Amino acid sequence: MTGVELIVKATRLCNLRCTYCYDWRAGEGHTMSFRTLARLVARTLEQPDHRTVGFDWHGGEPTVLPLAFFKKALHLQERFRRPDQLVRNAIQTNATRITPEWARFFADHHIDVGISIDGPAAVHDRYRIDKGGRPTLTRTLDGLRQLREHGIEPGIGVVVDHAALEAGPAALLDFLEEHRIRTVGLNFVMPDALADDIGHGNGRHYVDPDHSARFLMGLYDCWRTRDGTDIHIRELAALTDSLHGTRPSPCTLAGRCFGIVFRVEPNGNVYHCDYFGEDPRYRWGNINTDDFSAIRQNAKLQERAAAHAEERNRLRSCDEFPVCNGWCPHVRETSRRHHANHRDDCCGLRPLIAHIRENPPSERATSTMTQF
Repeated sequence: MTGVELIVKATRLCNLRCTYCYDWRAGEGHTMSFRTLARLVARTLEQPDHRTVGFDWHGGEPTVLPLAFFKKALHLQERFRRPDQLVRNAIQTNATRITPEWARFFADHHIDVGISIDGPAAVHDRYRIDKGGRPTLTRTLDGLRQLREHGIEPGIGVVVDHAALEAGPAALLDFLEEHRIRTVGLNFVMPDALADDIGHGNGRHYVDPDHSARFLMGLYDCWRTRDGTDIHIRELAALTDSLHGTRPSPCTLAGRCFGIVFRVEPNGNVYHCDYFGEDPRYRWGNINTDDFSAIRQNAKLQERAAAHAEERNRLRSCDEFPVCNGWCPHVRETSRRHHANHRDDCCGLRPLIAHIRENPPSERATSTMTQF
């Protein structure tokens, strides 16, 4: 073990009410206390085998907290960081509350910034609304502008829901080019992990693996054939790199995440990543009472990791398994529960990978994909 990635739910409070989101909460008790923050930082950095540590500050919306919260977090990191440790901070924001003060803070402390933007107004504003039901794209783009004015070029996270599927991949690529967005990752919308019945048709917030692969295939074709495009699309870059023998870096395609990626709730509860929500089968402990040695030895973690390893072994019969590593455990588990065409012998990416094999990117496109 040489590293750990923490998705820290600094708060569940949020100023938006995105219709596909189940992460926000209202009321008291949904913000991390200083005591829990201090224990989290100390226990993470004091763990002997944590040579590299990523603190990914999430919400809700992290910027509803005062800037002082993050100043304290950085102070704690300096207090507990060992000389041989590399500590990275990143924040995921809807960008509607970015001010020059926030932007200066991110720039001064070399904090990576990710912004959630779902595409053109017809897509973004269909889902990403504020408490009053008002659209938010204009405010988000203003936040992007302020970050750029302070020398920050954020990565963009796009949630792909049915509006994006209807608009098509070309509309998304047009939007990215229009706003000079160069680095983007796609998150295909998923239901709450605890939802038993998510309904049917386009009214439900779930894009299954078949639709995900088809959208990515169309996006790949648009990207590959469009002159002058220098956009780095995380998922396509990872699969293209993997086809050339490079291990894909996103956790969703890396083939191993248990015991490496954790989500920490405001009350200190520790879960496996951000995708499994508050599913009790994926709760490993609490940072207020457990150090990372105890968390990794948690019986439920061992049980779930073994179950997913067995599932991945069944997927090895697929010719493309060495490329995708069976995709993300959450994608597979959600598909098994909610996708009528779920298959145990394919994660769903085989058609996309075959398409990339048959239609390799040009030399220009390949260099664009690998330059980031």
